Amino acid sequence: MFVDTHCHIDSYERHADESFDALLARLHDSSDDTNIACPEAFINVACDPADFEYARELSEKHPFVYAAYGIHPEYVLTESAEDEARMLEFLKHPKCVACGEFGLDYHYDLEHRAEQVKLFERHLELGIQSGKPLVLHLREADDDALSVLRNANLHNVNVHIHCFTGSPEFAEKLLALNANIFIGFTGIVTFKNAQNVRDAAALTPVTQMLLETDAPYMAPVPYRGKPCHSGYIPYIAQQLAQTKNVPVDEIYRHCRENTRACYGI
Repeated sequence: MFVDTHCHIDSYERHADESFDALLARLHDSSDDTNIACPEAFINVACDPADFEYARELSEKHPFVYAAYGIHPEYVLTESAEDEARMLEFLKHPKCVACGEFGLDYHYDLEHRAEQVKLFERHLELGIQSGKPLVLHLREADDDALSVLRNANLHNVNVHIHCFTGSPEFAEKLLALNANIFIGFTGIVTFKNAQNVRDAAALTPVTQMLLETDAPYMAPVPYRGKPCHSGYIPYIAQQLAQTKNVPVDEIYRHCRENTRACYGI
């Protein structure tokens, strides 16, 4: 049993031109690819205010779909007070299990780093006040991310470092924070050019790992370049097992326990 701890179901439907119900039916059917399986549950992450309502509806329709609400750093220049107020209301929904994703992303935007940091600090404060686990998007912003996180009161806060793409050194520094840190690994861990992510996975304790796809993005090998869906988790688990030199069942068991510890599901 496994949970996809981070996916974007609405984005999957748009990218794959397939409804979530059709995907579920496909995952439950027998497949020629025995490495594809249906998760026990999904955490659907709405990080664009325009997607909040759909995420709520989906979580109410399906007992196995949970929601997280946040505002991605790409909206640093457009986020409004109304967006923030709506996010805080959605965080109170009974099927909401986290605040996020939010954070820093310097991959495409170096010009507005100061604005991103200020917004990250604001979202971190709101997320902590909500009492929810936090889902952080930290891309190519290691020093600023660590500076903000070290200055925050994260004691006993569950923090999911989503879609880890950094160095082993960055992973070590995150794991040393005074917080309940969990690092999420996606299909990137299977990419030929992602040895840094495998090295980070090698040093991450199995008790602090989470399985996620970030669907529809970054499908694992051998599906790289195609729309990713939650059924590809086994490819990620197998690579992590190989990297950690442990049986894949151990990866599933620990990651399932970690999901309960982080998200309460």
